[in-house]
Amino acid sequence: MGRTHPSPIETHKEKLVNRNLAQVLSRTFVFRASLALAFLLAPLGTVRLAAGQTPSPDAPTKAETNDVSTLTLPAGMVVPAQTRPNAALRPAAKQGQAMGGEIEPNGFYTQATPIASGTTVRASIFPNADVDYYAFAAQAGDRVYAATMTSFSANANTDSQLTVIASDGVSVIEFDDDNGSLGSLSSSIAGAIIPSTGTYYLKVNHFSLTNQLRPYELHFRLPRGAPTPEVEGNDTPATANPLAAGGWMGGVRNPAVATEQDWYSVTLAAGDTVYLSLDLDPERDGVTWNGRLGFALFGDSGNQILVVDDAGATETPTPTIPSEALFITVKNAGTYYGFVDSATAATGGPTATYHLSVDIKPMADEGPVCAIYTSTDVPKALGPGTGLFSSTITVPGNPRIADLDVTINLTHALMGDLDVHLRSPAGNDNGLFTDIGATAIGGQTQMDTTFDDEAGAPPTFTVLKGLTLKPEMAHRLAWFDGEDAGGTWTLVLGDDFPNASGGALINWSLRICEPPPPPTCQVGYALSTIFSTDFETNDAGFTHAGTADEWAYGTPATLATTTANPIADFSTCSSGMKCWKTDLSGTYNASSNQDLFSLPISLVTVTAPIQVSWAQRYQIENASFDRAFVDIQQVGGATPARLWEWLDATMTNAPFSPTVNIGASAGWGIHTGRADGLAGTNAQLRFHVDSDTTVNFGGLAIDDVTVQGCVAVPRMAYLPRVLR
Repeated sequence: MGRTHPSPIETHKEKLVNRNLAQVLSRTFVFRASLALAFLLAPLGTVRLAAGQTPSPDAPTKAETNDVSTLTLPAGMVVPAQTRPNAALRPAAKQGQAMGGEIEPNGFYTQATPIASGTTVRASIFPNADVDYYAFAAQAGDRVYAATMTSFSANANTDSQLTVIASDGVSVIEFDDDNGSLGSLSSSIAGAIIPSTGTYYLKVNHFSLTNQLRPYELHFRLPRGAPTPEVEGNDTPATANPLAAGGWMGGVRNPAVATEQDWYSVTLAAGDTVYLSLDLDPERDGVTWNGRLGFALFGDSGNQILVVDDAGATETPTPTIPSEALFITVKNAGTYYGFVDSATAATGGPTATYHLSVDIKPMADEGPVCAIYTSTDVPKALGPGTGLFSSTITVPGNPRIADLDVTINLTHALMGDLDVHLRSPAGNDNGLFTDIGATAIGGQTQMDTTFDDEAGAPPTFTVLKGLTLKPEMAHRLAWFDGEDAGGTWTLVLGDDFPNASGGALINWSLRICEPPPPPTCQVGYALSTIFSTDFETNDAGFTHAGTADEWAYGTPATLATTTANPIADFSTCSSGMKCWKTDLSGTYNASSNQDLFSLPISLVTVTAPIQVSWAQRYQIENASFDRAFVDIQQVGGATPARLWEWLDATMTNAPFSPTVNIGASAGWGIHTGRADGLAGTNAQLRFHVDSDTTVNFGGLAIDDVTVQGCVAVPRMAYLPRVLR
């Protein structure tokens, strides 16, 4: 993005989000270490208000601290040689971690969502004042490691709180506010001790009752027994201790000298995610120290340590124990290293003890069939100077997207000059990142990165080689989910600063996983279509109502714009020429609260599994201001089941130089959801949009609605042979 132009997310209601949103959440320190490990501070990101503006509910409620950095191995330190295959070129390679979800309502301990050790949960604190409880069984002496990753939250606020609660659902075992680093106001608890066997709880909430986390990711691990002691000297990668099979190590930073570092080696597969958690008071005796946690080795020369170092300030309510948490997804298979030391050489001694937990989350697919499509439209020169550059991939056939990952391999002398967008065959033009990486000559110049919504974290460090990352916070690859992927995809790269820096796009690829087949029924039942319409013959009896209601049936004719707050194009239906949209020729109304309802759908004789599918296209403002969801409920509104909900950032972007205002969009895509809880009822679908007083976009369009469920197969009557 051009350095003289604000992001489109800086509308008059979102002025708290700067042009490089992900770096507001986790501002980067760049450590240029020599033998003396001298450090250079390079903070990124600002928060600004327009003249006379008061903070919105999404304004940060506390100052965010800088606790993320990269550390360069001192010259001459030996690094074991290894070969890491390129995962992007191996069709069998998987990407991303498997995630569970919360089960709402879970706002009280008696409603807690079950969570198992080794689990990552993606959930949201939404709406304001939401609280999420999770329940787990534990034995006396077990240790709780839990942390939130909040730097992907679409409202640019990362301020979580995390509590371990006793079996009575009330008593606090440990609490943390800001010991995490991704984002800098996230939470981390490491090594909380379970007092007796029973059921215990984790509680996640926002620091403020008037704010949200959309989403947060909760990592949880519950080791039992005792950690494996380190074996000195493990002060270099070459002398690293192999990580114990249980992923739990105990050590001490002693003596307090600069060369006292503890290294632990671990072998990972391509796409694995690691959750590292550092307990800095394992005895719980109040004797703590400020340790630093890292994971290595990455970067242009394979000599960069990705480091988090939260200050560990005292928090209330007590008790609070300093800890560190780090989440990394590796792009390539190979040997990696956990790293423990202190930023201050004089910190340490026999009381500087720690426990290090390393939880490996195996790579996982989101569909049964995945394929990689690699561009042949490369290489491409990038710069020097400003300009737009593009490369294409043609995907054959018509694979439907359940999950999309993008791998990019490029070089640039000033990585922070680049803005990158991905445009699908359907015309959806969505951002991946803006101005990430090094912003000064002499920094890291290579990107060999996979972008995946399920990666451990969004761009955080200036190192980009060898990592799998989420897109920046304002963007989602999930906006392409459900699309027909067949056709030409275009990667658009903009060099947005007029300088002598340049580089080259070496190669790029798409990894597309297709959705699973429909669910199957138990013996004696058959999957049947209960309701289906493509709206071509008529409006299928759908009705609409509400305040400033603009739901309309017909052919969309909303034209794309490139002005401030750009509108995306809505000019087709998913199939045929007829569908429903919130205003066929314009944007949805301000101050609206509008619903589209289906006719009653009888599920009286239908049993689970019940699956709802529909096609939708949408462009909506940040969910802090405008909401959208799809429910199935009993006629009259009882027992609603949420099938889809809008939780993301405003679907616009203003990349490149000169600036181009782009209306991001999603769809047409096929979405599915389960409605098993509505079996035996008369049900109704509800498509909802509501909005605040200003700034509206293309809205929500609906087509091709189907409900399927299991119906008993009639038994054939037995007739005696004489009657046949």
